[in-house]
Amino acid sequence: MPFKNIFLESKIILTEGALVERLKAEFGAKMDNFINHAGLIYTKPEILEMLYRQYINIAKKHQLPVMIMTPTRRVNFESLRESSFRDKNIIADTCLFLNSIKESYKEFSQNILIGGLMGCKGDAYSGKKVLSTEDSYIFHKQQAIQFQNNNTDYLFAGIMPEINETIGMAKAMAETKIPFIISFMIRKNGCLMDGTPLSKAIQLIDEQVYPNPVCYMANCIHPTNLLEALSNPKNKESAQLKRFCGIQANASILSPEELNNCEILHQNDFKVMVDEMYHLKQQFGLKIFGGCCGTNDEFLEILTKTMLVRGN
Repeated sequence: MPFKNIFLESKIILTEGALVERLKAEFGAKMDNFINHAGLIYTKPEILEMLYRQYINIAKKHQLPVMIMTPTRRVNFESLRESSFRDKNIIADTCLFLNSIKESYKEFSQNILIGGLMGCKGDAYSGKKVLSTEDSYIFHKQQAIQFQNNNTDYLFAGIMPEINETIGMAKAMAETKIPFIISFMIRKNGCLMDGTPLSKAIQLIDEQVYPNPVCYMANCIHPTNLLEALSNPKNKESAQLKRFCGIQANASILSPEELNNCEILHQNDFKVMVDEMYHLKQQFGLKIFGGCCGTNDEFLEILTKTMLVRGN
């Protein structure tokens, strides 16, 4: 079933939990300095596959659709050129890797949605302007075109901190005609890292990009902080908030600045987090739920059971 149909017809859609932090903490996996964990499809594919399957298996157990993403947030033509995998076609190979996993699930595979993950050029934990809108479009178009040719169900812009680069990336994504989602890095004051209110960011993108994103999300944010951000007067009464549909929750309540390069993995109580995510669903109509740093398969299982048991 096409991505947009699943999005419109589903009350709950799961997405993956943490990958990078688990790869470091549980397996001591070494990351490439420039493209992070994307190179593990060549050096440690069995570990990556195991983690992806943990998340997919939870979705299968509860018969829910699940969004899985390529490990490519840090992959672009500049970073790849500097990495030790410069001779590889990383985007094509990661898409092939995930589609191979998807196909192994036979009938359930129609519920597994493969996403092409893209990210900002600079530091996602900073609001510093790195690219103009036009430069961003040119820069990110190369990634978007590669995903267009490699069997993805949707595109996903992860933890976007600044509005100009996000608009340019969104324009590049829109040209592929692949459904896409924009996910922001949001402070608990209701703004992106550059100070743009969330509601204003959604308005600007929807006005300047066609086709529009399927929806908007936030990742790498604790649900407590997201509740505060969405409840802020800048956003709470905004019509644009109806376009905001999901969270990949960070298990730490720390601010983005405190999280950036933090060497200690903070992890709050999963049940408390899940209670707050259910509240987000009830109060703001969110439907896409998953985890970020500090989460794992245990978290996703608790989350899924809670959402299904409590229902609407």
